[in-house]
Amino acid sequence: MQVKIVITTIAFMLTMIIFGYASIREPARMETFTNAYEGRRIEWGGDIFHGNCATCHGEHGKAELCYDAEGEQIGCAGLALNNRELLCGERTPRMEAMGWLGTKEAFIGGTITAGRPWANMPTWGSDFGGSLQPYEVGYVTAYVLNWEDEELCAGPPPEPVIWPSTVPDLIAETAAGDAVNGEQLYNVAYGCAACHGDPVVDGSNAVGPWAGNFQNLDEVRVAGYTAADYMYESILEPSDYISPDCPAGPCAGPPSSMPANFGLRMSFQDMVDIMAFLNVDVSSSSGAEIVPPPAE
Repeated sequence: MQVKIVITTIAFMLTMIIFGYASIREPARMETFTNAYEGRRIEWGGDIFHGNCATCHGEHGKAELCYDAEGEQIGCAGLALNNRELLCGERTPRMEAMGWLGTKEAFIGGTITAGRPWANMPTWGSDFGGSLQPYEVGYVTAYVLNWEDEELCAGPPPEPVIWPSTVPDLIAETAAGDAVNGEQLYNVAYGCAACHGDPVVDGSNAVGPWAGNFQNLDEVRVAGYTAADYMYESILEPSDYISPDCPAGPCAGPPSSMPANFGLRMSFQDMVDIMAFLNVDVSSSSGAEIVPPPAE
């Protein structure tokens, strides 16, 4: 009997030691498991993103390089996602601009789910008739959030580019407009055609006003502005005036659905070349002060 008691006692002690060791190891095991699962979610989200979203938002979400189904480079119609405006901070500048009061994860997931039909972004969530199940939306959201890192967010925000305050001042700092280069910039580099259409095909605009009429906007949109003045301001500060002439009626906003970072991406010469391609006469500018001073 004594032997049985000793054996039972030893077995019980060994069991307790094993359970104790397992309980000590459990948080680390669960963390490893959770990290592995999150890594798989990001990978799955990347597959979905590159199969569905990269055509508009670009490789790695930078809205710089976009390709069609045949592998031909096209202009990026969507906003950049891999940037500090969307990702850095608890309440990011993009969330503030949209008046979003929820979490960043919900902001991104909700945008994927419901889309932005006024900006030609499809509704992807199955609850709204899209092709992605809620868990797949979660995968893509995790993939986008994974771009937030110290390198992206720790440094100071980019220095504002001080643009000339009038079109005549812009002309003084650039060469004559190159319409050939402007066509490439319009159609590919900046993806303007995706929203504003082919300037020689009336009605080809999908989201914004048709570009073929830009040269005829003198005094029509903003009093005292010529077409050159208006276009200059619209590219740099797209929310200052919301056009009434989008395909489905008045354009959405403010804020405008047009990207607001062209002033950081575009050179002075690019601006003049695009105007040349669209037959906007820069020499007709009224000299209006149209570029606001940088914030103090």
